[in-house]
Amino acid sequence: MEKILYEQYKDYFRVGAAVSGLFYDEEGFLKKMEIMRERFKKFKKPAGMPDFKFPDPPKGPFPDGDIVAKHFNIVVAENDTKMGNIYTAPDTFDFSSADKFINMAKANGQAIRWHTLVWHNQSPHWIFNKPECFEANYSDETKATKEMLEERLKNYIFTVGKRYSADICSVDVVNECISDKNFVLRDLEERSKWFDILGPDYIDKAFFWAKEAFPNSSLVINDYNLETMPQKRQGMYDLVKGMLARGVPVDTVGLQMHINMENPPVSEIEKTIELFGSLGLNVIVTEMDVSVYKDFQPGRESEPRKEYTKELLEQQAERYAQIFECFKKEAKAGILKDVVLWGITDRFSWKNDFPVPGRTDAPLLFDVKGEAKPAFIRLTK
Repeated sequence: MEKILYEQYKDYFRVGAAVSGLFYDEEGFLKKMEIMRERFKKFKKPAGMPDFKFPDPPKGPFPDGDIVAKHFNIVVAENDTKMGNIYTAPDTFDFSSADKFINMAKANGQAIRWHTLVWHNQSPHWIFNKPECFEANYSDETKATKEMLEERLKNYIFTVGKRYSADICSVDVVNECISDKNFVLRDLEERSKWFDILGPDYIDKAFFWAKEAFPNSSLVINDYNLETMPQKRQGMYDLVKGMLARGVPVDTVGLQMHINMENPPVSEIEKTIELFGSLGLNVIVTEMDVSVYKDFQPGRESEPRKEYTKELLEQQAERYAQIFECFKKEAKAGILKDVVLWGITDRFSWKNDFPVPGRTDAPLLFDVKGEAKPAFIRLTK
């Protein structure tokens, strides 16, 4: 008899998944895909990254909805609750997809995370511009004043909070704000228009507003590669330590945990969790997946698509098992609270076609047909 994933860890932490693409009718889904395709064309790829072919929408039906209802007790929306999908114009909000996600989770009796309030990606184009320049390219001449952008952000946070705060246990207030180059706050060179207009104060203000808007939710600062890049980890540590000293109501650090079967070592994951725990903060894993490929690095030839053999999937299962043992240890220590996987089945993983066009990946616990993989079986022994 198949075991229930979250029940295996109920004495340690909640186990969750990101949900994507389950709420659109076919016409609406295709429309949203086309909007995302157009946005992607504007993305300036890093030097050396292969060209990316935006994927065609997958064909259904899919078992993902049944799986998420059965095996996870906390959920997050992969895209439906991002600002770009909701804040469509000044004082205009589209909550249709977010409502469907919230209603699904409530029907399943699941805890709900909100991802994300402030991010340099997937923010609406208009929000950074003066009213008369909403359709113009961003520049010193067209960009909004600090006062304009602060008011828009505050309005967004309070509007979302008024609608959903009673349902949300955890909020990614600020997402991916640490630079990959110098390990301080991202600036315009790394695509943060928030920093360019508001300066470093935008993070503190977002947390103070979020505390008012979501008084009963944990407030999370979320980023990637904290467990793989010691300098970036230190940069986040310095940031949140300063926030705590200033009385900013951050209480949780989110580790995205997009990793692979080789890196980082479990010891680095443990070190990362305990570092932030030493500040009295909680830690959650927000976007975990375990790629069967090595991380992309400019100048290094990408790995060709592998055959997802039994041996390869058993290696992945062992990797998951070792990391979950670390998670159990850190949960016992009172630091780690939640572990959320970034997706449900391999079919919908964001790792398909990225970073290598035409190459799929197999980073999750259920395969493209929705069948349990060796990693799921190991985690539910």
